[in-house]
Amino acid sequence: FKARMTIKLAVAGAFHTEFMQPAVSALEAVLADVEIKKPRIPVISNVDAKPHSDPDTIKKLLATQVTSPVLWENTMDSMLSSGFEEAYELGPGKVTAGILKRFDKQAKCTNVEV
Repeated sequence: FKARMTIKLAVAGAFHTEFMQPAVSALEAVLADVEIKKPRIPVISNVDAKPHSDPDTIKKLLATQVTSPVLWENTMDSMLSSGFEEAYELGPGKVTAGILKRFDKQAKCTNVEV
């Protein structure tokens, strides 16, 4: 992003760090009982910034992301270079839309507040 300054984030935990390791086994246990079907659209993981369609791989990546840094820029580059048409941001605010616009000013992103 060519940052000009840094901002201390007010977060509730040490997410995406090794400090979260104790949570991984609990998440893996929950995921073992969850059926994930093959997605119609590949899921781009923020662990490796690659598209995935295999349900078992997706489960493993969900557990891995608890302690892995988020590869946000790589994920956005991967998404935008693979036929991206439109994004939908779910939840309050437009943080994702704003970041997406930094990568591609023409990118279409619709916010859906739930």
